[in-house]
Amino acid sequence: MLRNIFLKSIQDSAKIFIGIFVLFFFTCLMVMYVVSELPMEEFQRIVNLLPKALIATFSGPEGINLTTPEGVLNTDMFTVFMPLISIGSSIYFGYESIAKEEENRTLDLILSSGVSRPSFLIQKLLSLSVKSMIIISTIIVSISITGMIFDLNILMKNVFAICTQLFLVSVTFGFISVFISVLSSKSSIIYGVASGMAILSYLIYSLEPFLKDFSFIKYISFFYYYKGGDPLINGFHSWHWAVFVSTNIIIFLLTMYYWIKRDLDS
Repeated sequence: MLRNIFLKSIQDSAKIFIGIFVLFFFTCLMVMYVVSELPMEEFQRIVNLLPKALIATFSGPEGINLTTPEGVLNTDMFTVFMPLISIGSSIYFGYESIAKEEENRTLDLILSSGVSRPSFLIQKLLSLSVKSMIIISTIIVSISITGMIFDLNILMKNVFAICTQLFLVSVTFGFISVFISVLSSKSSIIYGVASGMAILSYLIYSLEPFLKDFSFIKYISFFYYYKGGDPLINGFHSWHWAVFVSTNIIIFLLTMYYWIKRDLDS
């Protein structure tokens, strides 16, 4: 079991997957009920009276559209709630990969059992990616089932598109968390830096439309590549995915370099 880090890591997170699926399912159930039963057009008129800056803080630059299922999902669900859970989970998985093993004093035991450092890190990063994929899959399943329950016409290929982007941004912050874990085993630093980067990225994405002289700043925000182009409405973006792929390759190479060099006795 010690040699199969990948499977053990996924197995240890089974309860997390179940808990998140239940959370997503009942949240989607509530959202679909609201969309199908309440007069959303009236709520939309009220929302249109709110300050644009306030709306952008909770929904992003695309604004709020409460008249369609996609519009409601695009607001708090895919802008705040689901990224919060998905990215937060990935950051935790990143911390768990190395720093928690050190805290539990199991890292030396695993590496002394014949598992090489590169193999250990690769298995941990692969398990992080698969665990993030499982969490994203629970979103797709929850939306699909609850949409059918209330007979709502939701374009699932666009749901898959935005969920793919959410998977990519979540894995990216997870990789960042692992990289920080290699540099420092202190949980406060790992969570603080990774979470701080995620929050800053979200704020830049949300407030960029109001910074007209600094519109270029959006390109340093991972949230821009996640939701820019409105994938839930327009489907896959032609190149935003490449930013995440190239970033993760760079982070992987840096992490591997410093992981091999690191003195675990220090």
